[in-house]
Amino acid sequence: MTADRTPAQRRRYLAAAGAAGLLLGTAACSSSAEPAGGGTLSYAHVRSTAEGLAKSGPCPFGLDLAAALKDAGIDRPAAPGAADRPAVDTDLGDGAPAQPWPSGITAPPSMASVPATPPKAWVTCTYTVGSTPVRVDLLAVPEDGAAVAMMLPHIQRFGNLGVDQIHQFWSDRPKPGETRLTPGAGLAGVARVAAKGKGDITLTLSQDADDAQRLSDLAGEPLRRATERLAAQLHP
Repeated sequence: MTADRTPAQRRRYLAAAGAAGLLLGTAACSSSAEPAGGGTLSYAHVRSTAEGLAKSGPCPFGLDLAAALKDAGIDRPAAPGAADRPAVDTDLGDGAPAQPWPSGITAPPSMASVPATPPKAWVTCTYTVGSTPVRVDLLAVPEDGAAVAMMLPHIQRFGNLGVDQIHQFWSDRPKPGETRLTPGAGLAGVARVAAKGKGDITLTLSQDADDAQRLSDLAGEPLRRATERLAAQLHP
């Protein structure tokens, strides 16, 4: 894993968590304007697959980082796994009820508590590219428009975003079928995947590395292209 966060990084992470709560409360309202369904993966399928994954197994749903890098014009091999983490990991959650805001977060008057969060199925595939750990994260939830908001702390961390950049990213977040880079140096690629039926699926590609270890050719537009290729690979 990456080194422990500095105090400034912890403050930014808490700010991102607070922003995620605020934006999760607006996600359901905004999702009605987005195209629904039409994809090949459903939340239920992602969840059931994640429940049976082995940590040493291949990345599911047809995801192949080596092929995505090649298709994106990035001439680097990618080997599954890293020295201190498995090739595949999962995080399954059953959702959480509304709860009080964390200390230090200024809540809007119209939102008395952190909104309830839906169940989730989160799959992380780790690769080593050169000597740098690179991760592909796929989050599926059964609620339209909620996945990007729930991933904001993750996007903030791996995109190295400040609070203003978090809101900038949210205001131009991808719609289903679209891919965006995080603001600034473009350190994280974020793709929205059209879900089959009700739900929301988001895929991210990022380097799990500090500045000294980060690959310069896996950022910016090359990273966006690789993220887009990964999203196009997805199938049940």
